[in-house]
Amino acid sequence: MIMKYINKIGVVLLAGLGLAAASCSDYDDYNTAPGVFGGDQTGANNTLWENISNDQQLTRFADLARKCSFSEVLNSPRFYTVWAPVNDAISDAEYNRLMASDSATVLKQFMQQHITEYNYPVSAALDSTTIVSLNMKHHPFTQTSFDGYSYNAVNIASNNGVMHKLNGMSEFHHNLYENIDNLQGCDSIKKYIQKYDEYYLDVNASVIGPLRDGKQTYLDSVMKKRNNVIRTIMKADLEDEDSTFCMLIPNDKAWNAAYSAINPCYNYIAKLDYMDLAKKSTVASSIKATDAKADKASEATSELQDSLTCRNIVNNLVFSASYPQNGPLFGQGTLTSKDTVVTTNGRYLRHADRVLDHTLAINEMSNGITRTIDSLTFDSWNSYNPVIRTMRPDATMKVNKLTTHNIPLDSLAGRDSLFSKVPAMFHQWLFPKTSRFFSYVAVDSANVEGTTGKPEFNFALEGVRSATYHIYVITVPAQVEEPAADVKPYYLRFYLSWTDAANKQQLTVLPQGAAKDLEMTTDNGTDTKKLTCIGDPGRVNVFDLGEFTFPVCYYGLDAYPSLMMMHTKSYTSSANRKKYDQQMRVAGVYLVPKEYNDYWTNASNE
Repeated sequence: MIMKYINKIGVVLLAGLGLAAASCSDYDDYNTAPGVFGGDQTGANNTLWENISNDQQLTRFADLARKCSFSEVLNSPRFYTVWAPVNDAISDAEYNRLMASDSATVLKQFMQQHITEYNYPVSAALDSTTIVSLNMKHHPFTQTSFDGYSYNAVNIASNNGVMHKLNGMSEFHHNLYENIDNLQGCDSIKKYIQKYDEYYLDVNASVIGPLRDGKQTYLDSVMKKRNNVIRTIMKADLEDEDSTFCMLIPNDKAWNAAYSAINPCYNYIAKLDYMDLAKKSTVASSIKATDAKADKASEATSELQDSLTCRNIVNNLVFSASYPQNGPLFGQGTLTSKDTVVTTNGRYLRHADRVLDHTLAINEMSNGITRTIDSLTFDSWNSYNPVIRTMRPDATMKVNKLTTHNIPLDSLAGRDSLFSKVPAMFHQWLFPKTSRFFSYVAVDSANVEGTTGKPEFNFALEGVRSATYHIYVITVPAQVEEPAADVKPYYLRFYLSWTDAANKQQLTVLPQGAAKDLEMTTDNGTDTKKLTCIGDPGRVNVFDLGEFTFPVCYYGLDAYPSLMMMHTKSYTSSANRKKYDQQMRVAGVYLVPKEYNDYWTNASNE
């Protein structure tokens, strides 16, 4: 079943294109009655309907054609090819079901399933030919079978087409979009997607009428349905019969569990005060980051939390067969915990092998398959709660010459000691495979001897969820760019400006309490309220500022919390200038979700 859709990825010859060329060898014109080509010619002067209605092997097919009024179409001058199942090929149960159905169902699921436009004798079929039937479904067509069913008779001529009798009935499958309306036991995803269905006028398929009062009217209006969730969030054409997808269908148990896990990350309050760093930078003489002044507000609607929760559930549900790494989801190859699959909206997800373990059922669709699952198993940090990284400060004070440095990785070869204190988790971000550089930003302290001003970086932490993060700051020594530079330590303090659930602006010194020692030492000195962090000289330092739980969500808003990084030993004295580094160099501020941090910690300890 699944392999059918792996094969479908190959060449598809649409009606009127590849097959049209093949058929031209048998007919001078598609709208000309066919000549003799090896089949029964006794009814060559009859219409398709006349030949069908007079054939005792096709009485059930004829009944169904009358049921949906398609007998009139088969009696018209328009040319068709019909693959007609003989009576024995249509089971009693299926025949009775169709005869009890409405005419639209019979038309789409049976009659149009077995008919296409133009003449296609069996001699036109190739080993890899695909026919597109009137209901836009795809069927393999060879010289020995149609949709896998053998022929009872072939090339039966009529004056408006050709007919092949089949020993089987082509099974109708909904496409993935149509299937949404038929889901059972998966009401949550069904209702969510259906809520965003919309009907629109297909201008190209409609028959244009006269203008009335300056407005276009239509003699025959064709309305079609589309869905904004599928188009804009999943970014998948689930009604496209030319594509092949695997769609994960969470049952209600899986949906509810995912909703409960995701929803707390999007805890909004109606009004959220925050410090606007862009505004603050224009009034540096009168306001500092450490004041934590709330000088701007952002508002969220009450529906935003539910909307983003549901959006994050459906974000990782559709996979295209056009990506080779997705093959195992279609039954081709195997998956391990290290393998990555790609969603139609471009997300790369690891641990996809869990999907196979939690698959309850696989169902065939006309443009792919569905996997009904009892758990959404993708890691939170790959979906709804990602790592947040910022590199360039949004505001600076008491500094000169903010510059960006891109150091070629080749120049760092053989100098591993510079990065010896960097945990493995950070290598993926500091040395991405897509870059040939190690990058950081740097500033000089303001050269004002004797001043008490302390230079600072202010980072806007955009996209923060109401979740627990480990906060890290990566500093860079002068030796990365200048190996012979004097080895001097940093002397830093960190402050976090954030908003509580009551919309009160708060200021917290980081790390809170005792700091974890990731190759940095702490010195409380005489001021117990302000913790000073001294970096390990001559090395890239990863300052672990500890865990912090944000009570409200900032994602999607203009609002953000902010991290201030202060250099406390700058040009206040000549002794400080000699002893401490007068540049601040930062390779990034990282907010790592607790779950991801724990994952790496456990992996390192194994």
